[in-house]
Amino acid sequence: MIKEWSEEEIKILRENYSSKGSKHVAESIGRSREAVMAKAVKLQLRVPPAWSEEEIKFIKRFYKKRGAKYVAKKLGKKQDAVIAKAGKLGIRYNGLRSWEIWEDNYLRRHYYDREKISISRVLKRSIPAILARAHILKLTEARAEKWSDSEKNLLRELYPDRSNSIEDISKKLNRTRYGILQQSQVLGLSRPRHQHEWSKNERGYLLKNYKTKSYGEMAKDLGMTYSSIAHKISRLGLKVREKGRPWTEDEKEFIRQNYKKMPTKDIARKLNRTVNSIITVVGPLGVSNSRPRPWSEEEKDFLIKNYSRISIVEICKTLGRSKQSVTSIASKLNLTKKRSLS
Repeated sequence: MIKEWSEEEIKILRENYSSKGSKHVAESIGRSREAVMAKAVKLQLRVPPAWSEEEIKFIKRFYKKRGAKYVAKKLGKKQDAVIAKAGKLGIRYNGLRSWEIWEDNYLRRHYYDREKISISRVLKRSIPAILARAHILKLTEARAEKWSDSEKNLLRELYPDRSNSIEDISKKLNRTRYGILQQSQVLGLSRPRHQHEWSKNERGYLLKNYKTKSYGEMAKDLGMTYSSIAHKISRLGLKVREKGRPWTEDEKEFIRQNYKKMPTKDIARKLNRTVNSIITVVGPLGVSNSRPRPWSEEEKDFLIKNYSRISIVEICKTLGRSKQSVTSIASKLNLTKKRSLS
């Protein structure tokens, strides 16, 4: 039998729902969030939008001239939230945003080990801005030394011979792989690609790395084409890397419960997975930081017809939606579950 709402519970709901939300009320009175949201709909209670009309007007008035930091301080909002909202409104800051201490520290730590586009996304700055700041902080890479005549002659001797891998040449000349390829192009050197006889070192390289490296990586290391690597591996009867182990329902549920609550590295360590595998799976599970998938008219029609007939769990499975997403849209559509009399 469904527990009736007491006057005290309704009072707590009216006083706190609009200001503190359904979760706070549910914890205060010992009811589920779904029950609280359904009762709030009946009482015509609403949670105010995250951004009021006055706050949006303030952004439109001051963001362009004063920037995110000023607006965030005045409105009591997080700076990232202000930047995101201004982006949605199509408003850009005219002035130059000053660099914070934490941004400089982040740039010092990761300038050499991360792609510039990755740093750009984290700091929400353009790549030219990243490069300019790195120059100010004296983080720009030192230019490579000029090639001596002896180095060029040794490259002319080693590069055309496929028995010498790019990796071996790089070690002998103490140059990067990129430097070897660039200089060989300048000198007009080439490596024969047709009717190539694989050397013992090249075959040994394949046997050592075919389980851990991609065809593209091995092709770059050996100075060959992708197809030549694939063909040789097939001829040798080597088994390529096996697919990763399938995800269990327990692992998926653990990610759903903890993805935004604990660091991704810790989740990967708990599940004995790589960080990349965690990042890859959160999208299909619907727990990533990306924007929620909008509801189609067909989905809404299905929900209206079946919300009072079948369980929320069945609806979630049918539509591929989370429980929170279903109950939220049901509240917006003023849908309620039929109660059985007993």
